Amino acid sequence: MREISAVLGLCMILTAMAASAADFTLGIYGNANMDDTIDEQDIAYVQDVIHGTKPATNLSDANHDGTIDEKDIDQIKQIIDGTEKKLVVQDDAGDAIAIDMPVASAITGDRSHAEAMRAIKATDRIIAVTKGIEDQSVFFPELSKLPSVASEYGKDPDWEAILNLKPTIYITQYADDKKQLPRIQVVLLKLWEPSGFEERIVKLGYIFDRRDEAIQYIKWHNDTIESIKDRIEGQSEKSQPRILLASVYADGIHVHTNRSGGGQIPDIIGVKILGGDLIGSHPLLDSEWVIKQNPEVILLLDVPDSVKKGYNTSDTSEMAAYRNDFMNNTIFKKLDAVKNKRVYVLDGKSMTYSGSYILSIAYMAKLFYPEVFRDFDPRVEHQEYLKLQGLDYNLKENGIFVYPPIEGK
Repeated sequence: MREISAVLGLCMILTAMAASAADFTLGIYGNANMDDTIDEQDIAYVQDVIHGTKPATNLSDANHDGTIDEKDIDQIKQIIDGTEKKLVVQDDAGDAIAIDMPVASAITGDRSHAEAMRAIKATDRIIAVTKGIEDQSVFFPELSKLPSVASEYGKDPDWEAILNLKPTIYITQYADDKKQLPRIQVVLLKLWEPSGFEERIVKLGYIFDRRDEAIQYIKWHNDTIESIKDRIEGQSEKSQPRILLASVYADGIHVHTNRSGGGQIPDIIGVKILGGDLIGSHPLLDSEWVIKQNPEVILLLDVPDSVKKGYNTSDTSEMAAYRNDFMNNTIFKKLDAVKNKRVYVLDGKSMTYSGSYILSIAYMAKLFYPEVFRDFDPRVEHQEYLKLQGLDYNLKENGIFVYPPIEGK
């Protein structure tokens, strides 16, 4: 038996321990060797820790009782078999959350959580949602009928309603929710953020006993991204257009930096954006700065809800009017993007701030490199994603997600 306190200093090896083919460490206690899964190798690693031949990592204490011993080996065996009574996960707040297993019920605090759970076929556990799902009856035909316990994106939760429903876990993107729900296991997962997406999906697979489904989902996700990256990697830096991602808010036009969810997307496929390294996630644009940068492509995200778009309409008139208002702005008329009509409106809500960001990757690639992707129809990837979501929705007949529309093959 070895006390964790005796080996805390050795946890600095965490980064170097990742030995799997994946680029992430699965944040579940019991993943002793710090790779992307929990398997027999973790049992062997804990045995070596007990015998003093290997240093402990911060996930070696599988049952999180403060001691590394045979009980941790038993816990790992149970996790492998799917018979564990508790599963201790490390959430995005860095907290160790002990979840009662199997999870009988869950409340999703954001669209991104519900979308991910549907992708791994775990929606049978969801008992309540948020207004952002309730209002999307086309994309969430079944989940939109469930009780709503918070406004869009999980803001302003009805604490009393959540407590009365007594879910096994509440999945959120706000750390403050934990203080309000002391009797419920609250797990913070930022599934709207591309960085770390794979690890969060695999973690959900363990939480809801949908590991195979999670792995299949991630494989499709990664294969799709790699196929797009392969095309772009053959291009020189000089061939990349100057790209600006922007959103129009009440106080003016803001740029998306590498700190915003939408701003992270182009970098995944090796595309740099103007203002990516600016301070903040959506700083207010200085018109002189924009004119000096002179973007060749402008992509407008975060389109107001008042503008009809997405799965609920096929009418392009309001998206067109929104784009025209921007292009007719006297400040921006002389920009190359405006002069060459390379200003596009993207339905960010449908395919940016959730796992569907992969759709933004497909559409952006087509918009940024039209010649390279001449034979590429992003609707194919979009349709595959909808199939993975279990939706029967024909994109050739319904929906408006990018304006002007992108021609197919």
